[in-house]
Amino acid sequence: MKQYYGDFQDAYFRQISRNISKGYYRYIGKGSGRIVYDLGNGQVVKYAKNIKGIAQNIEEYSIALLDDSGLFANVLKVSDDYRYLIMNKADRVKDISFVWKYFHVRSNKELYQVRKLKEITEKYNLLISDLGRAVNWGQINGKPMIIDYGFTRQVRSRYYRMEPVGMRKK
Repeated sequence: MKQYYGDFQDAYFRQISRNISKGYYRYIGKGSGRIVYDLGNGQVVKYAKNIKGIAQNIEEYSIALLDDSGLFANVLKVSDDYRYLIMNKADRVKDISFVWKYFHVRSNKELYQVRKLKEITEKYNLLISDLGRAVNWGQINGKPMIIDYGFTRQVRSRYYRMEPVGMRKK
């Protein structure tokens, strides 16, 4: 039975790969490691375009398996090689003030002090400053949900060279 499931999963993700290459899915956005497409069924696929993206998909999948906070968008499926991650689609949060309003704060400084957010950043090694960026949040059923949470401290230290402040090229 497990073999059948594996074959089914492989076929599912092969079809997604073909559909991406043929341009069948609406492009939503991209980062340094992943490209996000709308599957048109209330779900998105995060396609890892490099090792950074694979690492981020692994982190998101791991967090989704462990988490019970209700703050993260659900991960529904992931390919065996972690190149493809399927997640519930969220509406875009255009301004971080939407998140502030939900948590009853007036600034990112106050947002970073919200106990629930501090707990998840510590538990999952997230960067608290990422939660102050509207692009990392979405809206599902009127509630802000974290939609981009694969950029953990481990991913940053392993795959992203961080230059000291003042040494960055302008």
